Amino acid sequence: MTSDNSAIEIDSESEEAKSLVAKLPKDQLRSLFYLFAGKPDSRIKVFEKPIYLEVNDIVELNDCIGRKLETHNIDGQIITVTVGYKGADIQEFGSWAEFTSHHWQEPERVEEIVVKWDFMVKLPRYEVPQRHTLLIRVSSDMKPGKFLQLIAAGNSDDFDQFDMLTAPAFCRVDFINAQISKELVNEVSSWIKSRKEPALIPDTFYWFKKKRQQVAELIHHSIPFMFCLVWIATLLWGITNKYDGNIPTEHAAIWLFIGIYLFTPAGKLGHIFAKRVFSSLKSLDGNKVAFEFTSGDRKHNAELIDKNKKQGTKFVKESVWTIVLNVAAGLIATYLYLHS
Repeated sequence: MTSDNSAIEIDSESEEAKSLVAKLPKDQLRSLFYLFAGKPDSRIKVFEKPIYLEVNDIVELNDCIGRKLETHNIDGQIITVTVGYKGADIQEFGSWAEFTSHHWQEPERVEEIVVKWDFMVKLPRYEVPQRHTLLIRVSSDMKPGKFLQLIAAGNSDDFDQFDMLTAPAFCRVDFINAQISKELVNEVSSWIKSRKEPALIPDTFYWFKKKRQQVAELIHHSIPFMFCLVWIATLLWGITNKYDGNIPTEHAAIWLFIGIYLFTPAGKLGHIFAKRVFSSLKSLDGNKVAFEFTSGDRKHNAELIDKNKKQGTKFVKESVWTIVLNVAAGLIATYLYLHS
């Protein structure tokens, strides 16, 4: 009997709730739905530009976003910052004041920073202020463990897009009002464009680093090619000056045997030089994103610059030896050909 009465009471409450929902205006009902249960639209932009960041750059970004939000009717705002260090350490700042007052003398190196603005906007069509979020992530690396940081920062749905996760930076706006989302994305884009690029690798060496495979292949093939030129020029010189233009068959066979036999050592020599050049270029270290927040960042960047200078000098030396060898072979081949 008791269970029947409970069922009747539940049905009565359900009917009363339905009646209350039915009486709400459509705009107000939609407003409440988005506020408590709705999934807003999202706008995402990926940035491929190399970027160098200091703490003041993040402060400048917050100032830009703040000025933009002042043009709208904002009702409440929360800023959170999450910093990921080398390894698995994560530091979360629950407020902007905590971030700006933090002392960055720690030896750890920063690998990633996620800044999230969570704010309510009063919109003409809605009775209740609507929640909007802006999330910006800048990272020098993406490891599987970094997914945990994105989840902790919120707005982690659909973060499995590979191009977004591996990009130097991206921003995401979850919005109800599309105009606000466009303005915020444009603000972030302008901020990204005005950032300095990392100078850990000199521009010239960075170009060669990107083309290291082609450079190594060129060196690998250049030495056997120059050997062939010297061999052909020597053969022509010998035919003209030693055999009076008529080389015996057995002597021609000997020349051919010598040329084929020496081609293998020439190819190995080219491989050795190519391997050394490729290794020196590959050792040039530098990501598209460089942070200089902590004492550890400054130490690492200084050491990296010194290391890259040494590797760059090594690359130049290996390249010079290859050039000298090819130039010498070219001069010899030219001399023999002109006197054949």
